[in-house]
Amino acid sequence: MSQLKPMIIVMLMLTSALAGCTGTDGAEGISGPQGETGEQGPPGAQGIQGETGPDGADGVDGADGVDGADGVDGADGVDGTNAMDANESRIAELEAELENLSATIAILLSNISGMEEELDAVDNVIEMYYMMFLQIQYQINNISSDLTTATTDLVNEINWVNHTVNWAYMDLSNADLSFADLTGANLSFTDLSNADLSNADLTGASLQFANLYEANLYYSHLRGADLYYANLGYADLSNADLSNANLIYANLIYANLGYADLTGTNLIYANLGYADLTGADLTGANLTDVQWYNTICPDGTNSDNNGNTCVNNL
Repeated sequence: MSQLKPMIIVMLMLTSALAGCTGTDGAEGISGPQGETGEQGPPGAQGIQGETGPDGADGVDGADGVDGADGVDGADGVDGTNAMDANESRIAELEAELENLSATIAILLSNISGMEEELDAVDNVIEMYYMMFLQIQYQINNISSDLTTATTDLVNEINWVNHTVNWAYMDLSNADLSFADLTGANLSFTDLSNADLSNADLTGASLQFANLYEANLYYSHLRGADLYYANLGYADLSNADLSNANLIYANLIYANLGYADLTGTNLIYANLGYADLTGADLTGANLTDVQWYNTICPDGTNSDNNGNTCVNNL
């Protein structure tokens, strides 16, 4: 049945065509129902190749290939020179450094020991000198004490014998007789140059022709002393008590008689050239034929400006 339907259709189509050739075309008939799909015909001829289209997206990576076979083992390397591993080598290095440090420490300790011995020696020397210093100081103290005692004894002896011993013509230059009691002593022609007689008591002493050049008689007591022809050049007689003393022909050139007590003193022919009598008390003094030149008078004026005298400027 299925094979008859196509044949019927073909025949109808042929009949229609022949009819059209002989008569006028009639009106188109109503389309019949669609026939069944025929069998697929043979493939047509290949068409003309179209233009190359754009590149497509990258394809997915293919799967990894199979691992190749293992290669041949290489030759063995050369054996190391030392069998010691790295840790043992480092330990050996540290031990060597430790030995070096130990040797250095030993040297330093030896040096310190030597320095300690030297310091001990220095300490011993210092202690020795310190003991010597203490001993010398002790000896000096003893000598000073002995000297003080000897000086005191000497002054006491002088004070005891000054009325009986004849000190005439003695050399007492540069002697320290300060505060000595020489009351009434015989010091005629005695050399007392540069001697220290400050605060000494020479009351009534005999000092005829005595050499008292540059002697220190500061605050000395010479009341009633006999200084006939005595050399008192450049002597310090400031604040001295020379009341009623005998200074006939005495040399007082450049002497310092500032504020000295010369009341009632006999100064006949005395040389007072360049002497300083500032503030001195010459009340009742005998000033006959005194030599005045460039003398500072008791009132501070100069004798050269006062008629070569200080008689009117006391």
